Amino acid sequence: MEEQSKYAFGIDVGTETVRAVALEIKGEDSISVIGYGEAANERGMHKGIVTNLVGPAEAVDRALKNVESMSGVNVDSAYVSINGSHITSEKVSGMIAVSPTDGITNEDLDRLEDTALSGRMMNNREVLDVIPLSYILDGQSGIRSPLGMMANKIEIVANVVSGLRPSVDALGRAMASANLRVLRFIPTAAAAARAVLTEKQMENGVAVIDLGASTTSVAVYDEGDLQYIGVIGAGSNNITKDLAISLELNTEVAEEIKLKYVTADFVEAKRDVTMKREGENITFSKNDVNEIVKDRLVDIFEHVAEHLERAGYARKLPEGAVIVGSGANMKGIAGFAKNVLRMATKIGVPGTGLSGVVEDVEKPEYSVAIGLALSMADDGKFSGVDNESEKKAFSLFRIFKKKKRD
Repeated sequence: MEEQSKYAFGIDVGTETVRAVALEIKGEDSISVIGYGEAANERGMHKGIVTNLVGPAEAVDRALKNVESMSGVNVDSAYVSINGSHITSEKVSGMIAVSPTDGITNEDLDRLEDTALSGRMMNNREVLDVIPLSYILDGQSGIRSPLGMMANKIEIVANVVSGLRPSVDALGRAMASANLRVLRFIPTAAAAARAVLTEKQMENGVAVIDLGASTTSVAVYDEGDLQYIGVIGAGSNNITKDLAISLELNTEVAEEIKLKYVTADFVEAKRDVTMKREGENITFSKNDVNEIVKDRLVDIFEHVAEHLERAGYARKLPEGAVIVGSGANMKGIAGFAKNVLRMATKIGVPGTGLSGVVEDVEKPEYSVAIGLALSMADDGKFSGVDNESEKKAFSLFRIFKKKKRD
């Protein structure tokens, strides 16, 4: 009997562009991209934060119409990205007494997490995820999964990812306006990690840098877990604005210059460049453009380095950094980042292990959307499944250590 298809959806709500992906899952070894779509997010967001519900809702609606038309599947619920400098992570700890004879239960772990969070999170923050990093049983540290073990006392060290409640609520309301039920919000860099990292990389130590249009997100993984996340309020669109101001051009022309003539290797040019646009000749110095772009990229990646320093991982990641997002398409960006961060750096491209129309989404800018859909499949939160008993997780591997008591 043919296995019933299950569907998982990821929606990356970027400040400039919304990208959506639909996956069909028929087993752990059969995951297909059956639909994708993108739409310009022309109004209503600023540096990852919703400022007007209508704009993002309209953009999501347009992107989902493309997905539904291509896949033939109705998208009613999905995993959705969340971004903005309000997204942070914080290490917390807690301790409780447990029965020494019954073995540690899921209820004990729930109570332990509640204790760790108690008094640590301000009322204006929304917890997006709790990642247990380690447990200590009666002084024995390094325990990864204490279920069923015996102890008198259990302690936890966890990483709590959170966002400002008004910002989380506004994004949720915008998605509701698009008739979409959000099953989970995941920060962009963490979502992208699911699509571009291997278990080995996360175990050894690696950073994901999501270089988007208006923000740059950083996620650090070590020993298999998310250790740190942070967001910088600048992205590739700032390069366009810098060019427009310095060259006294409008942003459309500046964007064309950026896409056609900017490379991050900054080779010195001997002559000016002339381009034709709408019947007009526009002449500019390639060296001037290089200087403008270099200054902005130095600023962005120095801030990335500051986040790595804050996390305690500056120049301490054996697997280096993986760059995703639309900004990752700039020629030479990996080499430039390597020189600033002083670590191995490469471009991350999603699609490994997937079939279907993969070639159309094997791009750095689709890493977040694909990672969201894969995370939804990991957690067993499928759409298009009527039988609740069929909604079981696939253990593909998880970015976050999800609680086994959902």
